[in-house]
Amino acid sequence: MTSNPFIPQPAEAPPQEVDVADDLFGDRITMSGPETPEAINATAPATEPWTRQEVTDWAPVVVMGLHGGAGTSTVASFFGDQATDVGLGWPIAGGWTRPRPELNVVAVCRNHRAGIEAGMEFAKQWASGSLQDSRLLGIVIVDDGPKLLEAQKKATKRLGQMTPHGWHVPWIEEWRISPPDTQRLPRRIKQTMKKILSLTETKEKK
Repeated sequence: MTSNPFIPQPAEAPPQEVDVADDLFGDRITMSGPETPEAINATAPATEPWTRQEVTDWAPVVVMGLHGGAGTSTVASFFGDQATDVGLGWPIAGGWTRPRPELNVVAVCRNHRAGIEAGMEFAKQWASGSLQDSRLLGIVIVDDGPKLLEAQKKATKRLGQMTPHGWHVPWIEEWRISPPDTQRLPRRIKQTMKKILSLTETKEKK
């Protein structure tokens, strides 16, 4: 909430590092899954192929949503200028550069019913090898409320191990009324972003 502009406000205290508990992943920052579709050797699912889109303005991390309201813009904001929010389509580098760069993609979903279903469908399509020309780093799963049902917890953990990496953003109550302060993100969120960025650096060194 914004403060009253007609009332003098006390000087702000310097930001202090905060943290948030993760009752789902515990001390783990990352869940691990198959590195490539070839490691699974799955057949293509009998569903509509995921929408593709060409992206000409990208950053080290390209953030895509798996459904409306996934929290894509919020997750992208965690990275500052190191990430681009590209909406709902599977991103492929556009433009005239050849060979085309392989984008580092992070997919985002909520862990309500529609979000988990979208995440599972996306993971199956990735496992079938039908999502080409960019590199999926993993899926960020964002809590949809302050208290998860047991079925949600199980589904979140399962989805977190269906792609190369799975990350979890716990429910943070204050974000309901104000956007995340990127200068004082919880320690766990910062560790998650650092881990994701390290994966892009690993690729560049290969």
